[in-house]
Amino acid sequence: MGQLVAIVSQKGGVGKTATAVNLGACLSAIKRRVLLIGMDPQGGLERSFGLDSSKDRPGLFEVLSEQASPADVVYRCHERLPRLDLIPINVASVAEEARLVEILANNAGRLRRVAERIRPAYDFILVDCPSRLDTPTQAALAVADSYLVPVQCEYSSMATVGNVLRAALEVRKNANPKLGIFGFLLTMADKRARFTIKVIREVRQYLKTHAFRTIIPRDPRVAEVPNRQQPVVAFDMESPGSKAYISLAREILGRSAPGQEQWT
Repeated sequence: MGQLVAIVSQKGGVGKTATAVNLGACLSAIKRRVLLIGMDPQGGLERSFGLDSSKDRPGLFEVLSEQASPADVVYRCHERLPRLDLIPINVASVAEEARLVEILANNAGRLRRVAERIRPAYDFILVDCPSRLDTPTQAALAVADSYLVPVQCEYSSMATVGNVLRAALEVRKNANPKLGIFGFLLTMADKRARFTIKVIREVRQYLKTHAFRTIIPRDPRVAEVPNRQQPVVAFDMESPGSKAYISLAREILGRSAPGQEQWT
């Protein structure tokens, strides 16, 4: 039964979608079945794989509006990553975004039913949430086993951590008592900068064991992912960002299954 992890941030530009794409790719390369789900109406997740919103191809919006079944909206992400699948959100207009929010607010059980139908086929399900703590993010937290929070190595990003924790606590109290913390991931680190070292120290002091040991560096190759329409590990395994996401995948798997992992 797959672990469902919501990737959440209140701040944009912290590496949330990049983490969904690249962590998912690395977990799949270590022979885990991974599904990525887009919950952000901006559609950054699907654009990272060349799947822009299209009414000729159904997505999560059509499933939640009962125009398609979950089996109709699962797509292969990359030919070199056969264990990595994607469900795009497929919201193409402001009206559809408003309709999506309405469905999630008034029919909370629909997203849960979708999640329960697809869980058995995957080891990990990563949900890319909007850079807000509003209805889509709350809906994802309500069905998730846990949540992962990317924290950019800047004080403006660190300041939002408390808001995310409070929002998750509210969901845990009212909708999902089993919701746990998957981890806080430091991203876009420049270890040459003094403030970066200070942010890393303060985050680890505050979050303790909830902060991953792996730190994602600032890497131009990761920024190329949307243009190349593939994860960084698929086109440059030697880049600092690629190595960091590989390390993160191994750290995650090492929690329950220590030992050297085999790559495809």
